[in-house]
Amino acid sequence: MGSNGGGTMVSLAFLLAFSLDAILNVSYVVLGLGLVIFFHELGHFAVAKCCDVNVERFSIGFGPVLWRIKHGETEYVISWIPFGGYVKMLGQDDIDPSQLTSDEIAEDPRSYSAKSVFARMAIISAGVIMNLITGLFFYAGAYGLGVESSQPIVGLVQTGLPAWQAGIQRGDRITRINGERIASFDDIILGVALSPSNRDLFLAPATLADGLAPGPAGELLRAEFSRQQIRLPHNTIVVTDTPGRWFVKSGTTRLFTLTKTAEGVHVAGNLLAIEGLREGREMSWNVLPDGKGTRRKIGLGSEYDIRLFGGDEVGGPAFPGWAADEAQPAFQNNDRLRQLGETPIGSVAEMRDHLARHADQELVYHVEREGSQGLMPIRVPARRFRTLGLSMDIGRITAIQDKSPADLAGIKVGDKLITVNGRDVGKDVNPLELPNDFARLQGEKVEIEVLREQPTGEPQTVKVSVTPENRPGWLDRPETPNVSLSIPALGIACHCTVNVLAVVPDSPAAKAKIKPGEQIRRVELTLRLPTLDTKNKETRVIEFADSKTNWAHAVWMMQFTHDGPVTLQVVGENGQTRDVQLTPQRNPDRAWFLPQRGTRHYTLTEIQQATGVVAAARLSVDQAKTTLLRIWLTLRSLFTGDISVTELHGPIGIARAAYSVAEHSLSRLLLFLGFLSFNLAVINFLPIPVLDGGHMVFLAWEAITRRRPNERVLVAATYCGVAFVLTLMVTVIFIDLERIPAIKQVVESVFG
Repeated sequence: MGSNGGGTMVSLAFLLAFSLDAILNVSYVVLGLGLVIFFHELGHFAVAKCCDVNVERFSIGFGPVLWRIKHGETEYVISWIPFGGYVKMLGQDDIDPSQLTSDEIAEDPRSYSAKSVFARMAIISAGVIMNLITGLFFYAGAYGLGVESSQPIVGLVQTGLPAWQAGIQRGDRITRINGERIASFDDIILGVALSPSNRDLFLAPATLADGLAPGPAGELLRAEFSRQQIRLPHNTIVVTDTPGRWFVKSGTTRLFTLTKTAEGVHVAGNLLAIEGLREGREMSWNVLPDGKGTRRKIGLGSEYDIRLFGGDEVGGPAFPGWAADEAQPAFQNNDRLRQLGETPIGSVAEMRDHLARHADQELVYHVEREGSQGLMPIRVPARRFRTLGLSMDIGRITAIQDKSPADLAGIKVGDKLITVNGRDVGKDVNPLELPNDFARLQGEKVEIEVLREQPTGEPQTVKVSVTPENRPGWLDRPETPNVSLSIPALGIACHCTVNVLAVVPDSPAAKAKIKPGEQIRRVELTLRLPTLDTKNKETRVIEFADSKTNWAHAVWMMQFTHDGPVTLQVVGENGQTRDVQLTPQRNPDRAWFLPQRGTRHYTLTEIQQATGVVAAARLSVDQAKTTLLRIWLTLRSLFTGDISVTELHGPIGIARAAYSVAEHSLSRLLLFLGFLSFNLAVINFLPIPVLDGGHMVFLAWEAITRRRPNERVLVAATYCGVAFVLTLMVTVIFIDLERIPAIKQVVESVFG
């Protein structure tokens, strides 16, 4: 057979294997979700039969019947809409609640309404109890197989966000949040999002109340919080509603409540006490979460493993066009990095730091490779940044890290760097190279000038001496448009504006006749991102209408254009716009090197596996307690507004999540089904008419008053419950659909 035919056969074999895997995963999901619903309804059914109730129908799903069979007096049905199920008993019908108060039906001894209140309570609660039991079994099965989870090690600290300001660094292991033990990175995300929003923090002296005038936060308040290792945001204001009580707010977000008593001033808020380890040393941070968006966050991401990731779906462990793509010999999937040069490497944090400190050197990676003896050396060249030759104006400082050189030198949020050792920032020094420039000056006294706004009058120039730390630049990359540029050696974050101050001679920008004084309004790029395979490309448009949009982000994205062109919309000094296409280039005359070489890595995980049945049961019970607590905290946060309703998932989102975990492993699917079982149990027992909890409320009323609820009240409550459930279902389905990129694009194109 010719080579083309052989390639076709290989492709067909791959597609067949992929299709079989997909079919198997879908089967797991359908079976798993069906079991969660089945066991819930089985609980109702079994107890109803034990109480000698005539069960007319047992249905998995709603809507038109897909399959049915009748055995005895009960019809068993599978319906088309698999988002629930029901058990239809004589004398109990959610669609016709009047049956519950019908005297004629109650005369039938086998009707639901003829049974005692406690028998009916047992029938109603059986579904929830069954979900709790099966949830424990799902969890036990998952831990029996072994549950893989992301380790609680920091791999990303988003510049300017609370964790960055508090001084948390890559490689730190988080061990506790507000005293609660952290076992996985998911615990960090949930611990932040679901943290109490108004817990008691500390008692301040009564004299603090003397300086709490409404308006911008005063120095007395800032000093007191500083003593508690809490940095207040620069836009903090104080408001009051009653004598002796004040609210400390940042924008519209309430941070703290201050209440004066005879003891002093009680301070309550959503401050997080975070504990962790850094190179074996115990660390602690007080972090004030960012309340903007749909949930509270502090700006942390999980860490990666030293094991390289690559396969047919992504095209190998090296990013296309990066230095690792030219490695000799080539990297392979599952290679484990053990050394860089003569330096042992034990973590990705150590790898990043070494690469950044030796960015201008060719490096030898020593990797463990399956099937090879000893370490294999792989040579990887250095790579300069791709640039256009533009030097922009720097924006004001947006955030400062606690106890950083900038903090100790008295630099403030809102300051603007204008000179460094007498050189103008933007004209003589490219702001994007400042992270590396200050790192090279570590340990030396650097004279800088900042422009500082004044309460009244014109901004003033302030001279400051600062000694940078030995922290390399560009480890915290501006990977999203509104993320500031980090200058780690100083501990500051600032935006880089789109106002052109200088153009490098003979650069792409100079050849395109872009001049100082002009502005960049928009950038259009074609990217090959690490999350995409080698064949897929993404066209991205970066608009600079928002003052928070950072030019540094556009330059970072240019590193993923794979030598392709970008299109700029340029605004001239006369206000006219023009489109210019140019290709970023590496300038051999500039010593500005990329801090990474472009290797893909697996997420850093660990497996928790029970050693026996007793251990699996114990882990299952512990996980159940954690799940129930998180469900309660989630519901509370939804009611208090700490979490947006857009964080909810409906049936489509649940199915997509189930498929995603099924692709990963059977144990992850079992863990997800256990979580879903406990969610179903709790949600079903909320006191909402139509749900089991609503029925229990009416049964409790009947048990206390010894009379049935009024029929009109029952009917009205049931219709309200149906309306609420349907509204909620439509809302979460709409949210689910918006999360699907193709559908979101259609909605945006239609509605703008």
